[in-house]
Amino acid sequence: MRKYAALHAHLNRRKGKPEMLTFEDIESIIGKPLPVSATKHRSFWANDHQDHHSHARAWMGAGYRVAYVDREGKIVRFERTR
Repeated sequence: MRKYAALHAHLNRRKGKPEMLTFEDIESIIGKPLPVSATKHRSFWANDHQDHHSHARAWMGAGYRVAYVDREGKIVRFERTR
């Protein structure tokens, strides 16, 4: 989760408030570009705990889920789960 630790921290600071972020916003938060798969594959944004999905563990560990993603528009909405 190291690459996405800043996203985890950012969502923790939201204290449960939903947030709509652009892919560019997320890249700014993590300080790196998102992988090509973020745009090409819906599964990148799946709320999945698998070990190789460190990005999903980052938002899920902060108590959020991806409620909406528009890969073409490059927008993601995170909503609180707990």
